[in-house]
Amino acid sequence: MVSVPWPEIAKTPAVSEALVTMLVLRLRPRAQEVDGTGGDGGRDLYEYTESGELIHYEAKSFTGRMTSSRREQVRRSLISTARYQPDHWDLLVPISPNPAEMRWFEGLRHEFPFVRNWRGLSWLNQQLAQHDDLTRYALQGSGDYILDRIAEARAERDLLIGGIPDLAERYRALQIRAQEISPNYAISASLDSSGETAIHLSPKGNETSSHSPIRFTGKFAFRRNDPAEENRMRRFEDALRYGGEVELTSGNIQGVTIDAPAELGISGTFTPEAMRIEANREALSPPLRAQLIVSTGSGIPQASLPIKFTHRTSGTDGGTLFGDDLTGFMQVKMQYDNRQKSWRQTLSFTPPEEALPQALVPVLKLISCARAGQIMEVAFQGATPTRLSAPISEGMTPGGWEVDEAAGWANAYEALATLQAMTGQFFPAPADFTRRDGKDAREAIALLRGEKVDLAADTVSVGVVREEALELLATSDRFALAATYEGMLLSFGEHQIDLGPCVETLVVDRVLNLREAKREFTDSGHATVRMRVAKSAPAQRYLGTQLPETASG
Repeated sequence: MVSVPWPEIAKTPAVSEALVTMLVLRLRPRAQEVDGTGGDGGRDLYEYTESGELIHYEAKSFTGRMTSSRREQVRRSLISTARYQPDHWDLLVPISPNPAEMRWFEGLRHEFPFVRNWRGLSWLNQQLAQHDDLTRYALQGSGDYILDRIAEARAERDLLIGGIPDLAERYRALQIRAQEISPNYAISASLDSSGETAIHLSPKGNETSSHSPIRFTGKFAFRRNDPAEENRMRRFEDALRYGGEVELTSGNIQGVTIDAPAELGISGTFTPEAMRIEANREALSPPLRAQLIVSTGSGIPQASLPIKFTHRTSGTDGGTLFGDDLTGFMQVKMQYDNRQKSWRQTLSFTPPEEALPQALVPVLKLISCARAGQIMEVAFQGATPTRLSAPISEGMTPGGWEVDEAAGWANAYEALATLQAMTGQFFPAPADFTRRDGKDAREAIALLRGEKVDLAADTVSVGVVREEALELLATSDRFALAATYEGMLLSFGEHQIDLGPCVETLVVDRVLNLREAKREFTDSGHATVRMRVAKSAPAQRYLGTQLPETASG
């Protein structure tokens, strides 16, 4: 057995405490070593037992007697560890307590009820006798060596040998303990996109944060005459004033100080390599509903759209409301300044993957009407209605669109919606829907209303299979034709609408290829005749089977 020369090992306190730490990791499979960088919070190890109890272990390298200064160190450790509210706390130190020291230790329980055991010299020697390899590590005189062994042991403790049940048990215990850290803030953790641990703090109750606030102060710098830096500075100011978000780099940050409740353990001054400031988005329940209205300069309404604000952020000068219209096509961000009594609004557009055409019309009409010089008004609903209005300084036409394109799309979708209502056949607006499809829908609406629709045709071709028909065409200078169809199908994407039987009529004033048609008929028994449509009587289409009187013979 290798004896433990504590006075020699204690000459390097880190090695002495690391030896005790390694021993506890061997004896207590659930124990976790604490990284003491910046202070260990009054514990070198902690453990969550199977029953959910939290135990802290504090290792000291003291040898000889527990002097008054050492006792004060222990008491300061207890003050630090008390904020974690452990169920038990054990002191591990290679000193066998005398009666006076034991009375002092037992007296600590009056102030710190969680104080449990003094594990002294005899206990440590007895345990290390069963693990004499640990003593050999310490006697090698390399603190790094034994610290590496501790890191390996800590990694072993972190393994979830039992799989998902181990994860669920450990996560539940940690979540319970996390909520016990602070009476003021609820605490949760997650991994961000880069794999780093993100800690989320939110006040417990409605007024907690005002009694125990977390304050950030710092010094920041932004380069002048640099468009990217100037934009970052504006976003930084907006984040503070209205609750926005911004990413700062090491060049912007010259120092940050956090002043927070002591139990959180995050107070201090540091200079991070990067910082993201993002205001908490508070959900509005129920949503704040409003009407977006575009009016002429004289106050005549031209278009309106119902919107709902679902989230908000707050800053030093005001806040920001976030919402959208009922289809989700248009996103609305409204920034308000309580000090200046002013507001500004930003609108963006994301076409939905699927929507009935009638749902798209109100947004497109609002876009088409919202031009520079018109008035934009937001009318909030509620017990005390509020209306805000301001001139439109810049039109809402999306980038890449022509000035009248929004109106054209609104008319096209409105025509498709009307056609669907008239036929009772409803389907989402196709992804490949075009404004030409909208024109076809308007023509179909006219047909369904009993109207005749002019066809854009300068020439027409017909097939001839009887010789007397070819002779009749040869002897007529001007004549009328009518063609009947069993059904007229309109296609919109994957969907079709059957309008029923229809008739097309036209007046011909000249046969264009009579000679060639005769040769073709002689050779094959049939021919295709091309004819010119009279400009004075355009070709027409209407629904039904009734032929016009001029073509009845």
